[in-house]
Amino acid sequence: MAGSYNREQIRAALSETDPSFSHYLDLETGNVIRVHDTDPSPETEQLRNQIMEGYGDRYRYIPGGNSTPDDDAVNNWLEAEGL
Repeated sequence: MAGSYNREQIRAALSETDPSFSHYLDLETGNVIRVHDTDPSPETEQLRNQIMEGYGDRYRYIPGGNSTPDDDAVNNWLEAEGL
């Protein structure tokens, strides 16, 4: 599944250390969506539901915690996802 993905956004998502946020790559737009996991607002809840409904097909989870992700880290994540 080849596509044009925002590598800088993926790199930023890989480096996220705040456990309150999750990141998902939107395969349709190539952009990363940052979701506040504990925000109870209807807008955020709707976004979470939209992502879960399209998870795997349209959205892919990007795990954080890599303090210094480089191009190889981005490439490895893309390859692991089959992208």
